Amino acid sequence: MILKSDLKILIDSQKIPYDQISSYIDRELVSEIMNEESELIIITGLKRTGKKSVLYQLKNKYSDAAFYVNFRHPGFYGFDQNDFFKLDEIIASTESKILLLDGITAMEGWQDYVRQKLDKGFRVIFTTSNAGVLNNEKGRILTGRYISKVITPLSYDEFCSYHSLEQDENSVMDYMRKGGFFVPETNRDEFLGQLFDDIVVREIGLTNGIRDLRAFKRLSLHLLRHVGEMITGNQLKNTLGIKTTTTAVDYLNFLEAGFLMYYVPKFSYSLRKQMINPRKVYVADTGFVSAATFNISEKIDQLLENLVFLYLQSKFTELYYFSEDGYCDFLGFGKDQAKVAVQVCASLEQDYLEQELNGLLEAMDFFDFKEGTLVTLNQTDTFIRDDKTVHVVPFHQFANQK
Repeated sequence: MILKSDLKILIDSQKIPYDQISSYIDRELVSEIMNEESELIIITGLKRTGKKSVLYQLKNKYSDAAFYVNFRHPGFYGFDQNDFFKLDEIIASTESKILLLDGITAMEGWQDYVRQKLDKGFRVIFTTSNAGVLNNEKGRILTGRYISKVITPLSYDEFCSYHSLEQDENSVMDYMRKGGFFVPETNRDEFLGQLFDDIVVREIGLTNGIRDLRAFKRLSLHLLRHVGEMITGNQLKNTLGIKTTTTAVDYLNFLEAGFLMYYVPKFSYSLRKQMINPRKVYVADTGFVSAATFNISEKIDQLLENLVFLYLQSKFTELYYFSEDGYCDFLGFGKDQAKVAVQVCASLEQDYLEQELNGLLEAMDFFDFKEGTLVTLNQTDTFIRDDKTVHVVPFHQFANQK
């Protein structure tokens, strides 16, 4: 238990000076959350992506209407379920109706407390790195009352803003190599390598009760080194010596639920065909790849494709690849409707031009698109075939399309 007077001192000490908050980069997620109407918003995602700074920025924008508490502070050691009523008394003295709670899921009885505040007309926004935090019996009391917002590493636009860079080929290469995590510039690769290991083993592996952590880590590193490539559970089982295909598929699902790896299925109107065909794998941040790769120049095509995936993922509800006679990297869907067809080729050369165009044009024909996009590292061009137009654009321009 904690004395109310000590609790108030602890909370008062967590007030963040305006000049510190104003030094943070404006995250796109902040305005997105402020435009939401849900009474309960959960901010989740990988560690070191800036969840706490988003709460700081929300507190700054909401001002006195919001009450901020960081339960991760060492001073909360000893805080128990009976101390929530003391917290309520402190909140009541401020007349705030928006609660910004960092790390509350580590507190015993947090689910009942959040429900109580919702029932009293409060809006609650809290952070967690555990995607399954509401999957247990107690968490189900909040079912139907919340929306989840996933915070990602910095987008390309945010990366350029944070590092004061021009949006051009050089900054794209810098973004591709460094990624969007908030880690020290000194020994960045070492920090990213350790972060990847921590996420795989501690954040995902131990949380999901995986016994063979070595096999799980081996599979994770294999995916990291093969971003943009096709995978199946059976292929991974055979390649990596995993005991069963079911185990390999479980590992893949854990990595996706933990926001580390993502998989794009082949487009088909048949759900069964989507499930039995290989999926393409992408990682949450290309900095992980460069930290684990000796020479990233050999992986420019795959890394650029991964950047395009991350951008499209933020814009569309579903992504697929298209493969019939030809091949197209991405189809973006919204409201169960195909919206865009996108091909990726870092350096468009004459020898492969027809192959790249034909795959994209076939996807455009299938969905009756009049326009398609071919994303490159630094090339710009336009190709017209019959009534269809292919726009060739460099990534730094593509990533700024609204």
